Amino acid sequence: MIKPAGASSGAKNNINHMPPIRSSSMLFVLVLLSVLLLQLLFPWWIVVVIGFAAGLASPLPAWKKGLIVFSAIGLLWLGAALFITFTESAVLLPRIAALLQLPSPWMVFAVTVLIGAVPSSLAAVGGSWLVIR
Repeated sequence: MIKPAGASSGAKNNINHMPPIRSSSMLFVLVLLSVLLLQLLFPWWIVVVIGFAAGLASPLPAWKKGLIVFSAIGLLWLGAALFITFTESAVLLPRIAALLQLPSPWMVFAVTVLIGAVPSSLAAVGGSWLVIR
């Protein structure tokens, strides 16, 4: 039998095998950077796809993956909302709060974080439940 170069007799065939994301900080940074880059090209719901992929890629417990994805995407969306509010114009903030019937204009930030972070963290938990180990 002809063996490929560098293969030993007892080694597993690890062709196209990507190492799993074992660290929670590595998963946080990976989700943060991928959302930051892909949201420039795709619609807002790409965060759900990234959350699902994070759930599939990491061997961490499901609750931990959901919490990491929630915090990464929530922090990114909060930063983006604050950046838009303070650099563009704060005129839109009270109008959106009135439209959503919120008692304070600053609650728009909480709604923004929840809209992005909750579906993506649920997708991460769903992705981790899909993996059979």
